Amino acid sequence: MTFPISVKYNRPLKATITPDNEQQVLQYIEKSILEDKADNVAIQSLYVTYKGSTSSWNWALFKGIDNGTFRLFYKNNCWFLNYQINMRKLFIYTLIMSAIMGAYALLYGGPWWVGIAAFCWLCGGNWLINIVRHGGVASDIAFGIDELFGDQLPPESEEDKERLKSWF
Repeated sequence: MTFPISVKYNRPLKATITPDNEQQVLQYIEKSILEDKADNVAIQSLYVTYKGSTSSWNWALFKGIDNGTFRLFYKNNCWFLNYQINMRKLFIYTLIMSAIMGAYALLYGGPWWVGIAAFCWLCGGNWLINIVRHGGVASDIAFGIDELFGDQLPPESEEDKERLKSWF
């Protein structure tokens, strides 16, 4: 799937993933998303996947998402967390609702653009909210992984500390 139905987030990790701590990282990801009510969570080699939500609340974090995948990968001497979400149902359901609203408006002499406006409002708003919320999920989990292995991170150099001070 492609954008906008499928959205990917890549977050660099400060932690180093090794065969010894790989399962601990994957279990941390699983625990984090289960706390937010993800459903059908499965752990595979360097992957954690889920499908939907266990929550009946309409604005639950994973409710508007068909499925998602967390993947760990190594590129350019750095580990990354890749998080991909798929929102096919969002587009299908809002398209159907918008078509009904547009047909209703045309049937009763309303403007023809009501269906398009309804789609932009319903789908666009929900899509944007999901993108922002799940970007935060990717960042929070990446930060949590780094915190999990904080004692194994390389120490900050004096140059990094000086660069940080220049911002203040």
